[in-house]
Amino acid sequence: MNKKILIIITSIIALIIVITISLYIANESVRNWMDIYILRKEIIEENLPTISLDNENSNIYAYDNHIVILRDNKLVIYNSSGKEETTINVSITTPLFKSCGKYLLVGDKNNKNLYLIYNTSLQWQKTMEGNISKIAVNKNGAVGVVLTGTTYKSVITMYGITGEEEFKTYLSSTIAVDIAISEDSKYLSFAEINTSGTIITSTIKTISVEKAKTTPAEAIIYKYEQEPNGLVVNIQYNKQNLVCQYDNSIYLLKEGNSEKILDIDDKIIFIDINLTEYICEVIETSSSILSSQYELKIINIENKKENSYLLESMPKSLYCKNDIIAVNMGNEIDFINHNGWLQKSFTSKQSFKNVILGNNVAAIVYKDRVEIINL
Repeated sequence: MNKKILIIITSIIALIIVITISLYIANESVRNWMDIYILRKEIIEENLPTISLDNENSNIYAYDNHIVILRDNKLVIYNSSGKEETTINVSITTPLFKSCGKYLLVGDKNNKNLYLIYNTSLQWQKTMEGNISKIAVNKNGAVGVVLTGTTYKSVITMYGITGEEEFKTYLSSTIAVDIAISEDSKYLSFAEINTSGTIITSTIKTISVEKAKTTPAEAIIYKYEQEPNGLVVNIQYNKQNLVCQYDNSIYLLKEGNSEKILDIDDKIIFIDINLTEYICEVIETSSSILSSQYELKIINIENKKENSYLLESMPKSLYCKNDIIAVNMGNEIDFINHNGWLQKSFTSKQSFKNVILGNNVAAIVYKDRVEIINL
């Protein structure tokens, strides 16, 4: 083939690719059409790996690329193909699950047993000296626990990767309602409420782990007073940033300073702060007697840049984990990334009970089975 013709053909192909990519990025209608007919992102239940459930009361969780089923004091771990990998004996009545990366932390809510798992292996287990109310774990295996039922209203304990105690903090007049550990394990933050006055107040405090071990009296390095007329709902470290969700707003807390990201108003149907570097919300953009329109908005917590994904109807529920958002539309689930692009769309002929996200997998929970979607 003539070299000149080859160059022309190559240039035309490159131009078509550039135009196609540009249209995919810029035009939502084109992107939706390509997702369905070209990229084949639609999946249906018959094609998925399945785990059978013989007990409706099984507790199910997903982390990393594993599915976990807790039943009869056995924690059974499956891979993304639905194959059983290992079983860990536990003593848990009401489980609390938390995970980060390859670490899974399981606590017995309002009881004393705690288990840390890495990948599929039990790293350590402990019996607490109080009742577990909240737990946290980061990607390095640092663990935080809030205990009740002692002489104090709350006791906060942090453990290192091998299970050694790093420090304890005692709260005599307030109740710890949530905790979070920074990515580098240098800080543990907790949200507390004070119910002793006529008005319930909330505060967030950040502990320096190093100072807690050496000079405990100086351990609390940052203190954030409550949002006016708002109570804390959830705190989450987003890399090194602490994100706080109140019942009426969301704030970014950093080095003692607080910055409002958004107000939570009546137009917001769902909101979640569990994305890496982002928060997301589902809002009603317009409403009339005959129809309503809805939008998923994904907001960067640092620069406030927004990406969006239009929804055809009001969703039933919203789930977030790391970089994936799952929007439950009834018998259909759209899996969307932080750019507002569709990753996969799942359609089911039957009603499902729940959707559980891991880092790389999603568990679709039915009455008699769990179906696994690899993300």
